[in-house]
Amino acid sequence: MTSGASGNIPTDTSPLPSIALAAVVIALAFISFNRNSVWKSPETLWADVVAKSPSKARPHYNYATVLAGNGDLDRALEENLKAIEIYPYYGKAYFNIGAIFHTWGRVDEAIEKYEIAVALKPDIVEAHNNLGYAYYTKGGYQEALREYRTALGMKPSHVKARINLGYLYRDTGMLDEAIDEYRTALKYMPDYADAYRLIGEAYLLKKDPASAIESLKRAIELAPYSAEAHNGLGKAFEISGEPRLAWAEYEKALSLNPGLLDAGEGLRRLDGAL
Repeated sequence: MTSGASGNIPTDTSPLPSIALAAVVIALAFISFNRNSVWKSPETLWADVVAKSPSKARPHYNYATVLAGNGDLDRALEENLKAIEIYPYYGKAYFNIGAIFHTWGRVDEAIEKYEIAVALKPDIVEAHNNLGYAYYTKGGYQEALREYRTALGMKPSHVKARINLGYLYRDTGMLDEAIDEYRTALKYMPDYADAYRLIGEAYLLKKDPASAIESLKRAIELAPYSAEAHNGLGKAFEISGEPRLAWAEYEKALSLNPGLLDAGEGLRRLDGAL
């Protein structure tokens, strides 16, 4: 999604939904030691538990979570549906179903399931963050703001929610607030290259290339293969009147991601200026 408040310097990255499924703690101490063949993997473990306790919701939920972690979303959906069929008030299972739909791009269905999840279990931080992102992608900024703030009220160190809130602020023209959120994210994850990149992009929107260069260079130190960071640094150098440095960064960005049209446009703008 392209920023709705990007001015003359568009960005080409989007916030990612935090679609990690709810974690499951597998209490291996409660499993008999004479079942080693079942212990080959968490998937075989929970498949065995489900087979022996098919009428219990929790084993289906736990099995679904393991399946989702292995990328088997179709079977994960089936197991989550079985869990809520057995226990209709299973908030975490509704969240997992929403996360699967979200992964598949079925945003309206994801929103429906997330809303049920937070109604049944309001303390699922990831559900509030995901719901906020789903609203955001549909242009529901006020709803997204509410959900991000709810998530951060429960867990101030939730970096994805911080970043997502920063995007929302950026896209509504609140650039200083966006930078504050990105900087707060760095307090919890000091080497988070994308946060530095996003700070740099926000400074570009503020027409402050010097500050942008500082942040984008740090992003590249941490993630030297980030095409987006090199592209942003190219923009900053271009605005600063340093076309040779800008050209080098745009070329680097394209070498890392030949499909990055923004960097190609930068090179075309500079063609003939060198």
